[in-house]
Amino acid sequence: MHVKDLMATNVVTIGRNDDLRLADDIMTEHRIRHIPVLEEDKIVGVITQRDVFKARMSSTMGYGEKGQRAFLHTVPVKEIMAHPVVTVTPETPVTEAVDLILTQGIGCLPVVQDERLIGIVTKTNLLQRLRTLDSAAGEASTGHQNVGAQGGDKTHADQGLRNVLPY
Repeated sequence: MHVKDLMATNVVTIGRNDDLRLADDIMTEHRIRHIPVLEEDKIVGVITQRDVFKARMSSTMGYGEKGQRAFLHTVPVKEIMAHPVVTVTPETPVTEAVDLILTQGIGCLPVVQDERLIGIVTKTNLLQRLRTLDSAAGEASTGHQNVGAQGGDKTHADQGLRNVLPY
C-alpha cells in the first residue's frame, strides 16, 4: 500500500505571510489540525493547531478572547510554522510514512510530486485505514459486519465525510 491510497487530496493551505488568526479560523471552519504553508506554490512549512494554541497562550495570558484574537492577527504564519518540512511522494510506502511520523514526532506528511503539493497524510488517515483493514479482517474471519452504535456500516461511513485534512 502506498501513500496515494489513503492521502487526502482536498488540501487547505495558507500563505507564509498570512496571520495566525486566519490560520485559527481555517482550522476551526474545516475541523483540521494541520495546514501546509505555501509560497509561490511550493511548500515551505506546516502550521498546526498546537502551534497556534501555544502562540495564543504564551503571548496573551490574562487577556480575553478578543485580546487573543487581536494578537493572532498581528503574528504572521512564518513566525511559528514548522520548517523545513518532511514530505513524501504518492509512491512512498505507507510503512515508510508511518515510520517518518513516529520517528520525527509529527502529525502529518505533505505529499509532494514535482515540487507541488498534491495531498496530505495525517495520523488520522492512517488510523482510519487501520480501522478499515481491521474491520474487514474481522468480517472475513467471522462473517459479521461491523455496525456502530448509531447503526450502519462504520467501516466506510466516515471516509467520505473527512476528505479535507481530518482531525
